Amino acid sequence: MATADRTPEQKNIPAAAREDDVEPTAPATSRVQPAKPAGADKLPVTKLGRIWTATIFGLIVLILLIIFIAQNQEQVTLNYFAYQGQVNLGLALFFAAIGGALVVAIAGVARVIQLRATAKKRSKAKKR
Repeated sequence: MATADRTPEQKNIPAAAREDDVEPTAPATSRVQPAKPAGADKLPVTKLGRIWTATIFGLIVLILLIIFIAQNQEQVTLNYFAYQGQVNLGLALFFAAIGGALVVAIAGVARVIQLRATAKKRSKAKKR
């Protein structure tokens, strides 16, 4: 039985000889396996896996969008410059969202083209 206070008798006994401090040892035939780093069992992330994830996410968004359009069937009047027309509210908001996405996409493409041109100029300047 181990106690917090060691008697003078226990202090004089070598650590290996004390019965209360002896830890069980592994059999000589067993080998210790090196510890695997955290996440070693995970599969690598691939482009195909990312595409699959993006497809699933896109389908979920599409389903939610269809539900939104189906629930907003009231007719609204849209005025755009000289044009005027009746359309479902859900479709009007959908077209507005697509228009906003196109504006963002055009700005993104312009920025990518600008960055590529700058990179090309720098690489030509380094080769000289």
